[in-house]
Parts: sequence; C-alpha cells; structure tokens
Amino acid sequence: MSMESDRSSLPADSLDQIADDLQRLRIAAGEVSYSELASRIAHRRQENGMSPAAARVARSTVFDIFRTGRTRINAELVAEIVVALGHDDVDAEAWRARCLAVRTTMKAQTAHAPLTPAPNHDSRLAIVVVLMVAAVGLNLFGGSVVSRFELPIFLDMIGTAVVAIMLGPWHGALVGLSTNVVGVFSTVPATLAYAIVNVVGALVWGYGVRLWHLDKTRLRFLLLNVLVALACTITAVPITVLVFGGVAGHAGDDFISTLRAIGDGLWTSVFTVNISISLADKLITGYTALAIIHLLGRLGFSEIIRRRDGPLNTRR
Repeated sequence: MSMESDRSSLPADSLDQIADDLQRLRIAAGEVSYSELASRIAHRRQENGMSPAAARVARSTVFDIFRTGRTRINAELVAEIVVALGHDDVDAEAWRARCLAVRTTMKAQTAHAPLTPAPNHDSRLAIVVVLMVAAVGLNLFGGSVVSRFELPIFLDMIGTAVVAIMLGPWHGALVGLSTNVVGVFSTVPATLAYAIVNVVGALVWGYGVRLWHLDKTRLRFLLLNVLVALACTITAVPITVLVFGGVAGHAGDDFISTLRAIGDGLWTSVFTVNISISLADKLITGYTALAIIHLLGRLGFSEIIRRRDGPLNTRR
C-alpha cells in the first residue's frame, strides 16, 4: 500500500491533527484493533532482532497514540503503527518526520510564549482549603438529601472522591473524616461510627489513581468505583452488625429485615444489602466526581492544584 499522493500534503500542524489522521488511517485499514496493532508491532520488532520481552508493547500505549489532547508523542511508535497498518517504510518515515516537525514547532512556541507566573504557595494552599471545605459541604448535603427523602443510597462521599482523586488519598481521607465528625452535629450522630468507611473510600480512590492508574480508561475507572464499593462494604458491615445490631437507621434497614424474614442470617443480610447499595452509590459518586473534576479543570483549578492527568482522559 502506498501513500505517495498523500505524503506531500501531510500538514505539520498539531498533535491532535496527527492523532485524528492516524485514526482515519486505522479505519481505512479495516478498523484494526489496538491489541492487534500492538501484536503486529511486537512481531515486527522480534523479526528485527529484539527479544520477546523487549519487543512487547502494551495495548494502552498504542491506544494512547490515537488520543487527542496530548502534549507529546512518540514519533518512532507512530512510524511503527503506520507500518503495522500495512504501509511501507517510506510512508512510516514521512509520519515520523511529521511528528518531529510538530514537536519542533511546539518547542519553539513554548520558548517564545510569555511566562505565566506560577501560583505562590499561599494562594495554592487557600484554594486547597476552600476545595476541601466545599467537599465536606457537598458530602453533608448529599447525606442530608438521602436522610430527608429516605433514599436507599448514601451520596455522602462525592466530595471525598473529588478531593482524593485531585489532591491525593490523604486529603480525601481528611475530607471523609471531617464529614463524619461534623455530621454528628448536623445530621445523625451515628455517622461518626462510619468515619472509617469514608476514610477507606478516599484511600482506595486516591491510591487507585496514583498507584494503580485506574483512571486511565473507562473500564479501569469503572473497576476503581467497584473496588471502592467493595472496600467500603467490607469496612461498614462489621460496624452495622456489631455496633448497631444490623439496624443503622438507614432506608436499607427495610431490605435487611426482609432478607432476615425469609431466613438469611444477620451477617449475610447486612452484607447483601450493603454491597448492593454501595455498588450503585459508588458508581453514582465516582462519575459525579468525574463530572465535577471536568468542571474544575475548565475553570482553571487543575493549573493551581497541579492535578495529575487522570480521569479526564478516560476515553476507552
């Protein structure tokens, strides 16, 4: 397959344009899957003398090349993808040169761009404090809505999720703990017993993003919220059973009573109801937090807080 007619017209304009054009190339080749592209690249590398371990390339790495919104690109991998899509080495070199040209242009633009003063420590700290206080308020608001309308859900960790993902697990844990402490005075005193649940949720969200990179794809982010739900249930069930005898004053108590009436044990009933509610709750919470993070990013908060790349890029 040849691209002689197209080669001279490849515009060295932007990385987004390269990603879009490369996507069109993939579609024209029959919508080759990212996994298949990774396999073809690895196979060709081995043919060129690489060991199987060194030749391997992750599917996510290949997919990332097709993602818009990038600030850099691997020109060599782009060339390998072009070859894997059935084009010759000359075509691949044209794509590689295009990537390098865009990279050079971006460096030149950066060198001549006016310097924007970085926010000082005091202003960043103020933003962080305001965000955390707002997150506590959001948690309390969600919990009060649930209590007011007796909903079989929680909604008291949305702020926790936002802060844990944006600022880190321990910032989120502080928001969670503060929520339950303040909740003693503003909602239900029993909430203090569940403070550890809010903390655990924050740690799983925060470390899930930073250590396990569960924010990089839609599937991973879905898995992250499921893991949070499971961790919170494992933490909450013993509290519900041992501290409150299975009745914690939540709308879910009715479901527990129903299961017990048909013969399920206390632990089984509490776990079944809690995990069911928690799965729905953490999915709603996680994706609501994702929407809030998108909004904060548009408002410029990500520049001040210096949030790492994360769920804003869940594109798969």
